[in-house]
Amino acid sequence: AVVAAKMAYKEAKINPDNPVKYIDVANVHDCFTIAELMAYEDLGFAKRGEAVDWIRNDQTYIGGKIPVNVDGGLKAKGHPIGATGEGMIAELTRQLLSRVEKDRQAPIKNGYALAHNIGGTGHYAYVTILSLSKPMR
Repeated sequence: AVVAAKMAYKEAKINPDNPVKYIDVANVHDCFTIAELMAYEDLGFAKRGEAVDWIRNDQTYIGGKIPVNVDGGLKAKGHPIGATGEGMIAELTRQLLSRVEKDRQAPIKNGYALAHNIGGTGHYAYVTILSLSKPMR
């Protein structure tokens, strides 16, 4: 996920040293609790070894540094293998357009959302940046 994140950040012109400054909301692949923690670190949200502190300090909740999996994540949906990415993109699109329930709407300031997904036994990692702005050509 580290390489995929760097590539996505470069394409979206997001500083990889501080992606949380740019991204308003994220969905990460949380098939297991440890996978979610690893994603925070691999994506550059938290420094190595500090992801658990992010959760303990509510930094991934609405009102924290970056709301993550505000729809409950994959475990809340029964982890629909084969449809995880589509579900993430649909949720993040609704978040960016402010079309979700008020109590789980992330504050949209910069117009960026991040979807992180993995496949196989972690062999494949995907990072997609969604944006409200038109791409620069």
